[in-house]
Amino acid sequence: MDGSRKRARNAVNDEVAGAPAAAKAPKSPKSTDAASATKIAELQAELETLKQIHMVAVDELKAKVDALQAENESRRRENKGLNSALQWACATERIPRQYWLERGHSEEYADAMEKLLDSFKQIIATLRVGAVISEDIIELNFLLQEEDENYIRADHDESLAPYWREFAAALKHWSEYHANDKYLHIGIRHIEMPKVVLDMLRPSFEEARIKGVLFDKSRGDIAEFVKKVLQANCFITEVCFGDIKFAEEDVETICGTIKSRNAGGRFIESLTLFDCFEDGIDTQTLKMILASITTGSAKDVQLCLNDNGMSSREAGVVAEFLTSNLSLARLHLNLEDNQFNDADAAVLANALSGNTYLRNIWVEDNSIKEGGRLAFLRAIFDVSSLSSCAASNHTCRVRGLERDISVINSYESASRNKWSKIFAMLALSSGDSFINTDLLRGVPAQLIPVILNMCNGGFAGKNQKLVTDLYLELTNTTRCQQHDVWDNLGKMKSLNCMHNLMMSWVVPSIFV
Repeated sequence: MDGSRKRARNAVNDEVAGAPAAAKAPKSPKSTDAASATKIAELQAELETLKQIHMVAVDELKAKVDALQAENESRRRENKGLNSALQWACATERIPRQYWLERGHSEEYADAMEKLLDSFKQIIATLRVGAVISEDIIELNFLLQEEDENYIRADHDESLAPYWREFAAALKHWSEYHANDKYLHIGIRHIEMPKVVLDMLRPSFEEARIKGVLFDKSRGDIAEFVKKVLQANCFITEVCFGDIKFAEEDVETICGTIKSRNAGGRFIESLTLFDCFEDGIDTQTLKMILASITTGSAKDVQLCLNDNGMSSREAGVVAEFLTSNLSLARLHLNLEDNQFNDADAAVLANALSGNTYLRNIWVEDNSIKEGGRLAFLRAIFDVSSLSSCAASNHTCRVRGLERDISVINSYESASRNKWSKIFAMLALSSGDSFINTDLLRGVPAQLIPVILNMCNGGFAGKNQKLVTDLYLELTNTTRCQQHDVWDNLGKMKSLNCMHNLMMSWVVPSIFV
């Protein structure tokens, strides 16, 4: 009983002891609700964040799945194309040599045709597997020459249709699956190109990554084909025609398309018309060609007009064109294999005086002799005075003359070309010193430091001996030891080389 009382007493004491604590901080219903609401909001925010993370992860997975599916589809189509090509190669029966002989062709023709068909298959396989290097040349060439070494053109035959069709498909396949940032140059030589063949090729040529197209001795409606291709394919910037006898309307078609492209800022950077006119190029056609390539604001253009029977009449047209104030930064003009003579060379050389954009002119295999050569040389290196030298043409290299003068203006910089000539004159015309100060009479004293600085600028380059020889020729001077010393000075001049130049510097008295 004592134990029961003790337990009761302890219980009462505990209750009394706990009563103050319970009475101290009784929680209100409002504070409990606020805490619960805060906790719920935190949990909801955390849930929303998890949902967003989940959605992002799902979207990323979907994108990866879509990419893999697209890649799988691309590879499936690629494999289908490869299988198609392999099936074509296996199923196509080799055209026997007898086939061509039965059609009246020679043994040599049959041999050349077999080589052409082998070339077709090799090119198609190369395009299909993507084994083409950047800007590679894909060329279909029928190689058979007559006794006079002129090439024979391969006749079209319906048996060639599968080869043309598969070539077009392979070109499109390469552009779609293997091109990346690469481009092709396509050349077709000595092969007849009737409308049925051009119609097979045109869709691929309009879409493929082609930079240049070449048709050489390929009979067919090439002009209309090129017009449509150039209108559709902006990758193409180089167009070349060789030994294709164009009618006037064909040239109008081509030039009109090029002019339109250039006017729209999609420039044709290179145009070649090699032996393309039956009776030579006429003045009106030449003007039309020149106008087409300079339309717009193209910065670098190459024009090749080889072997077109041009002579004195055309020399005047070209000269007038060269003296025009064009927007070109660079022009490379090829006039090889024409009929220009010394008088024509003089007309062309005179046009160089105010021209700053012509960078190269080729005149090989014309009738230009020593008189024409000297006319060109004096236009680009006038040694009559320092002023005339400075006023010479410092941008154009004349190439292809029998006695070469292309060393003049061989630097990319027109300024460097000018100073190299000036210092050649100063050094080579001196009697017993490095610099002929007599040529500097009349030069303002404040320019002498500039000349002194330029003098040590390294204008005696690796071709200095050739420049010296041309200077000696122009001045009718005989080479001596001093000239050899100048040629061997190299880039840096010693102080004694410039001593007389500094001694000739008349310093204004204000600085004395």
